[in-house]
Formats: sequence, C-alpha cells, structure tokens
Amino acid sequence: MYHFGRYSIIAGIVLTAIAMVLGFGAMFRDVEEWAKLFLSLIPLGFLIVFTGLVTVLLVGPRK
Repeated sequence: MYHFGRYSIIAGIVLTAIAMVLGFGAMFRDVEEWAKLFLSLIPLGFLIVFTGLVTVLLVGPRK
C-alpha cells in the first residue's frame, strides 16, 4: 500500500499539472469545450494526490 500511495501522489501531480497547462492554454485560445474538460480534471488530480498522501501517512514505509 505504501508504494501505491507514492505512485498516487506522483500520478496526481502529473495529472494536475498537465490539466492546468492544457486547460488554461485552451481557455486562452478560446476553445471552451476543451478548456472545460481539462479544467474539470484538476480537482480529480488533487483528490488523487490527497488520497496518496493519506495512504502514505497511515501505512508508513516497511522496515
């Protein structure tokens, strides 16, 4: 579970960063449908990061 938490944190950060770049890029180019899609993925990325963080803190590393 510890490794799952670590990978979730990384995946959530990557998802959030990509969604922000693509969403704001689409918004500034007036492609509103794509902007809505990518900007709606940002909260999902935060949720994945938070889930991974809680998993890592609760389970802890193996010794």
